[in-house]
Amino acid sequence: MAQISGSVHGGQQPITGATIQLYATNTTSNAGASTPMLTTTVTTDSNGDFSITGDYGTCPASNPLVYLVASGGNPGLSGTVNNTDIVLMAVLGTCSSLTTSTYVVINELTTMLDVTALAPFMTDALHIGESPTNPVAIAGAMREVSSLGSLSSGGFSGNDLSLDTLQLEFYTQADILAACVNTSGGASGDGTPCGKLLQMTGAADTATAALEMAQAPTNNAAGLYGLIVAGAPFQPYFSALPSDLAVTVGYPLPFDIYSGSRELAALDSNGHVWVYYGGYTYNSAVNASTDAAGMIVVYDSNLNQLFTVASGTGGLYYPADLSADASGHVFAVNANNTISEFNSTGGAISPSGGWSTGVTASFTATGSGIGYQTNANQVGKARIDALGNIWGTVPYGNSSCYYELNSGGTAITPSNTTNFCTTLTALTDIVPDGSGNAWGFGYNAIAQVNSSGALAVTATPSQGCLYPSELGNSSTQDQETSAILYDHAHNQLWGYSQVGAGAITDSGTAVFCNNGATTMPVIVPYSNVTGVGNPYTGGYLTINQGALDGGGNLWFLTAGVAASGTETSSSGASVGFDGTATFSTYLAEVTSSGTLGTAYNVGTQTYGLQPSGVGANGSANVNGQGVYTAGLTNVGASVLGVDSSGNIWLFDDLSFRLIKVSGLATANTVNY
Repeated sequence: MAQISGSVHGGQQPITGATIQLYATNTTSNAGASTPMLTTTVTTDSNGDFSITGDYGTCPASNPLVYLVASGGNPGLSGTVNNTDIVLMAVLGTCSSLTTSTYVVINELTTMLDVTALAPFMTDALHIGESPTNPVAIAGAMREVSSLGSLSSGGFSGNDLSLDTLQLEFYTQADILAACVNTSGGASGDGTPCGKLLQMTGAADTATAALEMAQAPTNNAAGLYGLIVAGAPFQPYFSALPSDLAVTVGYPLPFDIYSGSRELAALDSNGHVWVYYGGYTYNSAVNASTDAAGMIVVYDSNLNQLFTVASGTGGLYYPADLSADASGHVFAVNANNTISEFNSTGGAISPSGGWSTGVTASFTATGSGIGYQTNANQVGKARIDALGNIWGTVPYGNSSCYYELNSGGTAITPSNTTNFCTTLTALTDIVPDGSGNAWGFGYNAIAQVNSSGALAVTATPSQGCLYPSELGNSSTQDQETSAILYDHAHNQLWGYSQVGAGAITDSGTAVFCNNGATTMPVIVPYSNVTGVGNPYTGGYLTINQGALDGGGNLWFLTAGVAASGTETSSSGASVGFDGTATFSTYLAEVTSSGTLGTAYNVGTQTYGLQPSGVGANGSANVNGQGVYTAGLTNVGASVLGVDSSGNIWLFDDLSFRLIKVSGLATANTVNY
C-alpha cells in the first residue's frame, strides 16, 4: 500500500481543515459515479498538508484510474471559516502507479488542468468515468494532464523560464477560481466572489465552475475575468481579456473523439468538409490500448451534417490522411497502406479491401500504452492529378520513394525512379503538376519527376523558399522549406519556410523569393540580451502553415511573440525579464507574383489580419518569467484550405474547432 502525501492550497495560501478523498473513476458508464476509496476521514492540517497511510485497501484487479478531491476548509482567513464552495482536484493516474514517494499539490491550477482534459467524462468532481464503448479512453485525457502539469509542484512541468499562451490561459482561469477559493464562500447570486462565480457558471462549487469554463469559454467571459483580484496568485496571466478566450468562433468538434490533426480533415471541390473520427479504448489492468475503427462525417459549409462513411466502406481502415480531387471525390490513406476512394455522396469507388499501394504495412490496432497506435511503415498523403492518378510518398528504404496508382487503382509506379529518389535522399512530400509529372520535396533537393519516373528538373536551392533541410545548419534552420504546394492557376511550384515564401516555374526558373522582414510579414527570431539588470527585447513572428487559393495566392498563419522589459536572469533558450510579453496570430497573404496582399499596418505595427477566434492573441505582465526567443508558440490553428466559395477554413487543434473565414480568398476547386 502506497503512502500518499501532499498539500492543498488556495493560490499560495494553505487550506486547513479540507476533507481529502481518493476516488476511482467509473469504468462502466460515461460520467458515472466515482468510487470513494478511503476508509477513514482525512483532513488537512494547519499547513494545508495531509497524508494517506493505511486509509485505503489494495488496488482493485481492474487497476482503476484514481484522483484526489479536496473539499471545504479555511483558506487562511482569521476565525472559524469553512468555505463549502471549495472543491479542488488532482489527477494521479492508475492506482498501481502510486508509490511511497507520491506527493501531490492540489490547487486551482491543477483543478483547471484536470477538468479541461476530463470534461468529456465528467459532470462534477464526484462523477468521472467512461463507458467501455467510449471511443476515447479516459486514460488519454489523464495522460494529457500529466504532460502539462507536475503533481509535486501543482504547476506546469519543466524547470525553465519559458511560457506560452496555453499556460497563460490556464493561469488566467485559475486566478478566476482563486477569487472564490480564497474567501469565506457564498451562495449563487449573493454578490460575493463565490456567488458571482457560481451564478455566472451555473455551478455548485469551484470544480464544477472550472468545468463550465472549460466547456463554454464564451459564457460570461468578461464577467468572470473581472473576478480576478489585484496580486492574483497565479502569475503571469493575461493582462486583458484576450479574444481567443472571450470569443469562441467557428464550429466545435466533439472533444471525446480522436480527430487527430488537419490531415484527418479535407475540403472537397463542392465545399464540403470531411472529418475522420476514431479513438481507442484502454485496459488499465494490462496497460493495453485498442483502436476504435471510427468513421468519416461529412458536413456542408455551415457544418450541418450531410452523411457519414462507415469503417470498412471501400476499404476504409484507420485512415492516416484524407485528401480530395477536383471532381468531388475524397481519398483516404489507410493504416494498412491501401487507398479508399469515395464519391461526393460517400459512395465507395474503391473495392472492399481498398486499392493497394504495394507497400507492406506494419499497423496493429492494439498495443501497450495509452496512445493511439500508428503504422511505423505508413505511406504518405494521397494527391490526385488531373489524369486521376494517385501519388504519395513511401517510407525511406523502399525500392521507390513514391507510389503512383492510375484512376482505376492499379499500381503504375515506374521502375525508373532511382536517379530521382537518390537525388532527394528521402522523400518528404510529392505534389503532382496536373500534366503527369510531379514535384518532390526531399532531404537534399526539391526536384521534378516526369511521367516515366526519371529526374526532370532540380530546383536551385533558395533559402527561405525552396531550401531542403539537409542543406542547412542551426543558423539556417528557420529558412528550411516547411512545405511545397503546386499553383495550378499559373503552373508554378511554391515553397515556404518559417520566414519566407516563393515560387519557381515548371522548368525550375525562379519567379520570386520573399524572405525576411522587408518583404514578408515575418521577423527572423531576434533578441537583444544586454545582461541582468539591463533593458531586454526579444521575440519573433514566423510562418506557421499555409494553403493556396484558386488564384494561386498563398494564405498562411503566423505565430508571434514580442517581449520587452528588464533582464532578470538567463537559462538556456529562455531569458527571464520583468516586462510585457505579447502573443499574436495573424492570417496573411502573398499573391502569385510575390506581392504582399496583407500589408504592414503602421498604426498597430502588425502584418496581416486577425479574424476573431483565430489562434491566441493576448498580453501578459511577465515578472521574472520569460518566453522563448526562437521557435513557435501554441498557435492553435492551421490552414485546412480554401473551398469552392472562397472561404478559408482553419482547424484549431487546441480547441477542436473548425473556423471559416469568408470574403478574402479566391474560390478553389482544384485540391490536388
